[in-house]
Amino acid sequence: MKKVIFALLAISTMMSCKTQKNTIPATQLTPAQSVSEQFTETNQWELSSFKGQTPAEAGFVAKTPMLVINKAEQKAGGNGGCNSFGAQILIEGDNITFSNVFSTKMYCGGVPENEFFKLLQQKFQYKISGNTLELIKDDVVLLAFTLKAE
Repeated sequence: MKKVIFALLAISTMMSCKTQKNTIPATQLTPAQSVSEQFTETNQWELSSFKGQTPAEAGFVAKTPMLVINKAEQKAGGNGGCNSFGAQILIEGDNITFSNVFSTKMYCGGVPENEFFKLLQQKFQYKISGNTLELIKDDVVLLAFTLKAE
């Protein structure tokens, strides 16, 4: 039994240690960098605006939603304020499309998470200014994220 527990612990430790390739600290990102450098598995974007409201005003009081966009693998994921989620992405020019959004199904009373997931699942124009990512639909910023410092 001790060997099994030790083996599981060793495996989980090895899996949690991943190599960071081409990691750029959030404080060093510039608008001129390529999308591939800005949308990597190591860059976490924290929700700063939800349809014009702060996360707290919108009802995300316990946990602020996070977004990770991995252009190389054409996927996104993160946390919707309560549940973890994932999605497929397609980036074409200055447009990003989120599709097949899925999430865990924990009960999250009062958190507007389903609205967040529904809003996310569409095609946006995106704009990166400094450390801010804006997802825009019909010239309106619906979601804004700030790059979380490492």
